[in-house]
Amino acid sequence: MRYHRFILSSFFLLFIVTYPLPVHAKAGEVSVTKEMKAEPVDIEADQLIYEKEAQTYQAHGQVEVNRGNFSLKADHAQLNMATKELVAWGNVLLREGEDVIECQRLEVNIESRLGKIHQAKLFLKDQNFHITGREAEKLGENHYRIRDSSLTTCDAKRPPWKFTVKELEVKEMALGGVGIAKGPIFYLEDIPVLYFPWGAFPVRQERQSGFLIPRAGFSGKYGPELKNGFYWAFAKNMDATFYFDWLGDRGVKEGLEYRYAFTQETKGKANLFFIDDQVLHKNRYAFFIEHQQKFPYDFYFKGDINHVSDHKYLRDFDEDLPEGAKIDSWSTRQLRSVLFGGKNWDGFSFLLQGAVYDDLTKESNDDTVQKLPQISFYAHPQSLFKTPLFYDLASSYTHFWRERGVEAYRGDLFPRISYPMRFFNVLKFESDVGLRETVYRSYQDPTDKVHGWKSRETLEAGMEMSTEFYRVYDGAMVSKISNLYKVSKWMHTIEPTIGYRFSPRVSQRELPIFDEADRIPYTNEITYGITQRLVGKPQKEGISSGPYEYGKLKIFQGYSVGDPFIDAGGKKRSFSNIQGELWWNFNPTVSARWDAEFNPYRGSFDILNFLINTKDRRNDAVQVQYRNTRGDVREINLDARVKTIAPLYLFGAFRYNLLEGMRVANIYGVEYQAQCWSAGFVFEDKNRSPDRTLKKELKYHVYFNLLNLGSVGHKPYFMNL
Repeated sequence: MRYHRFILSSFFLLFIVTYPLPVHAKAGEVSVTKEMKAEPVDIEADQLIYEKEAQTYQAHGQVEVNRGNFSLKADHAQLNMATKELVAWGNVLLREGEDVIECQRLEVNIESRLGKIHQAKLFLKDQNFHITGREAEKLGENHYRIRDSSLTTCDAKRPPWKFTVKELEVKEMALGGVGIAKGPIFYLEDIPVLYFPWGAFPVRQERQSGFLIPRAGFSGKYGPELKNGFYWAFAKNMDATFYFDWLGDRGVKEGLEYRYAFTQETKGKANLFFIDDQVLHKNRYAFFIEHQQKFPYDFYFKGDINHVSDHKYLRDFDEDLPEGAKIDSWSTRQLRSVLFGGKNWDGFSFLLQGAVYDDLTKESNDDTVQKLPQISFYAHPQSLFKTPLFYDLASSYTHFWRERGVEAYRGDLFPRISYPMRFFNVLKFESDVGLRETVYRSYQDPTDKVHGWKSRETLEAGMEMSTEFYRVYDGAMVSKISNLYKVSKWMHTIEPTIGYRFSPRVSQRELPIFDEADRIPYTNEITYGITQRLVGKPQKEGISSGPYEYGKLKIFQGYSVGDPFIDAGGKKRSFSNIQGELWWNFNPTVSARWDAEFNPYRGSFDILNFLINTKDRRNDAVQVQYRNTRGDVREINLDARVKTIAPLYLFGAFRYNLLEGMRVANIYGVEYQAQCWSAGFVFEDKNRSPDRTLKKELKYHVYFNLLNLGSVGHKPYFMNL
């Protein structure tokens, strides 16, 4: 937040009465109106006197000057219609919405808009600014001067912090000039902490170029850290930030963030980082690029490119990664880059994309299959010649490419016809049948076993029947929960479903394998399951209100009449795993997500993942995440926030790899949250990696924030539970 914002706001309030406006005055039975070619300003007072020779209005006692949402109150006021000078004194109060200026005396020329206020106090609601000044003047167009002023965003009479300045002069605000502050001092309580003989800052109302506040930290492995940045607003629709971070023994890491928004639908950003790592003795880099653009005739293009020089970069500099790339790197152990574009119609879609994957589990990416390009065309379900039948179509062309191994071109065409219907308005029934043609042309097989043209023709058919049972409960039956979430009625639904899928046995041995579409299993399978929902109706209807789904439970399983299922241990089974999904969304108190696959033969879970977040009225929070995929992933993550005394919060995070039987990281933090400032300390204890390529590291950093003015450093993401 910049000083010029409150300067502008205060003078805007001060001079809203300076326009040449009609005047309506009231004093008992006295009323005077003077036309001045614009909207009226109403003046009311206990006593109103007009001196004809001097052309002056004198108002005394409970004076009020109003125009629209703006108002001025004072004990006394004088308006000279000849010189256009307005003077108000004695408990002067100006209001604009929730913003307020109090002063002892106001002097302003309503034509030139030049003037002065004395012993002023200003409160700006949006920024929570409290400003005082012995004297504030408007000396000319975009030229201001304030003497003996102070600024804070604290509501207390004795603020925990404030800035004071002997004199602040601002020139050419609209043209991007500078403000000169004489003797600025930063106070903690009443103790001066920082003093400068003078200071200069830009005062343009738009974004400002300049150095960012440095951030400091410490790594027990690499030493002290100092992170600096320079922000460059070189155009209205573009800006850039240059980073120069000193990372102790590692050396200097440089970075660039470039953002642009040429139109509302054509925008993006690029982040680039580079370091000549003095510990690993090699150059390391990363770049992350996002772009979206709309073309004529509703064609669109989007891109998301993520690349790192080495896989260790993700751990050493994880703060550089965009959120989406960070999730992929942890959950799917890959970085994905994709460029795609196309066009959507009411019943059809066209998509052209290219996807490149970086497999983080392998040292070399030469064997990883890339899709360059993939062209798809879809016809969404729609009526077939205005009959009860519906048709849809999925078609694609894909080029599978990689540095080493079999490559291929694949064409896939899958049209379907479906017939939805209802029995007695109770049972829902839908059947479908489709023919699928897949054609391959393979090449670059080093074994020469897979090459030339191959094709596969198959059929897929199925049917599904379901119904719905429901019951409505009055919210008074569970009044405490209903009142907490402001729900008047609850509805519980049960939706049993049974279906059948069939796909014949076809020869696929000579076909290459790139993804799941290359092996369509012989399917003769019955599926069955049940879905339950808990829906609440709000007590009061509003614009965005309506029934809200607070919970959902879905359980389903398959039984194979044809080829058996193969479980994770390689055993053949007639019944599939029992798959389940559960989520609760009782925010802000409880939210949970759960998904699992239970092996009925082994009596254990092959997959079990859940995430639970709970909060209380004190704003304490606990989040527990567990991820378990048999033989692949087993980990638990714990995050907690505890409020001790009113302003003090303790944070903690724990990461543990159950599969390797080792701790990944412990993170601890403490934050003091006052009304107008906060400060925190974070300690990270990162363990070595399982393969011992990354050693143990301890890191420390501090951060603080002044309300609506800015911050130094930032809190870790887990503190924002």
